[in-house]
Amino acid sequence: MSWLRRVSLLAAMTAAVIFGAASQASAAAEPHNVGWLYTVGRGGAAFFDADLAGHPSEEKLTVCDNASNGRGVRAYYSGTTIINGTEYVHTWEVIDPSNNGICGTSTGNIFADGFTVYVEVCEYAGDWEGNCARSSGVA
Repeated sequence: MSWLRRVSLLAAMTAAVIFGAASQASAAAEPHNVGWLYTVGRGGAAFFDADLAGHPSEEKLTVCDNASNGRGVRAYYSGTTIINGTEYVHTWEVIDPSNNGICGTSTGNIFADGFTVYVEVCEYAGDWEGNCARSSGVA
């Protein structure tokens, strides 16, 4: 079930990125963070920082497990990347497996500037994944 839902989510994100790419490429939207996005029940959270510390083209992906409930937290970040002039849909997964005060992060020039980045954060335990929340920002 989790696998099927993940594939459906990625397909929806891919379609949104592909269909939105033409209009965004000409409009070049301003960077827009996704502030703390909490799972249902607030057991976990994700953050998308579009211009880390004010540096264009430098994103930071953060996910935090906020509860000692036997579950980890994972976030999926999906957006456009451009390699040699060709646009690709790229998805990153960042996890925080336990509430130990250390969040999972990834930093770099991950997504193309001016394109939408879709964020989904979920709690997980074994094969179960749920309590998800979704939002979007602009790289």
